[in-house]
Amino acid sequence: MSQTINNIISKITRWVFAAVMCVSTGAFADELTSEAVPTKTVSSENAQDSDPLKGNFDLTYAGWTEHLTSTGRNQDNYIVGFRYKQFEAFTLINSFDNRSYIVSYHPQYDWKSWARVGLRLGGISGYSKEDNSVQIGGITPVFAPTITLHYSHFGFETALYTDVLVFSLKVMI
Repeated sequence: MSQTINNIISKITRWVFAAVMCVSTGAFADELTSEAVPTKTVSSENAQDSDPLKGNFDLTYAGWTEHLTSTGRNQDNYIVGFRYKQFEAFTLINSFDNRSYIVSYHPQYDWKSWARVGLRLGGISGYSKEDNSVQIGGITPVFAPTITLHYSHFGFETALYTDVLVFSLKVMI
């Protein structure tokens, strides 16, 4: 029992350290961009006319997980998916080595110039009743807070699904 508690404390310590490093790096990047030379701005209406995908499309790839309360689960999830506006679709290999599909609604809000926070709501397939007893017609509900740290067109997202942290990379168009 004490080894399990020590393992959980060790994992939490690593993730808090990683979060602090990401936030401090982002704060440094924020300071650099505030010192940058002002550039000519284009109104959002003109930008949308010239490129309707700008800011509305992400491609998500890779994917790793960290299970906070369980061990011996798959942690290489091979996530591939996309977001258009606030709607998403993904496929991945879940924690039980089964193919899963996610469809979700994911509103996000700019927190800083380099960070977005959001809430993913939807459903995921690929779990048996033994793996996850909370299901409606074979679909497990998804309710996951997210934070995405980004620079230019690249992002790193962390999401919390019950007791699992999910990390993924994004190309943001």
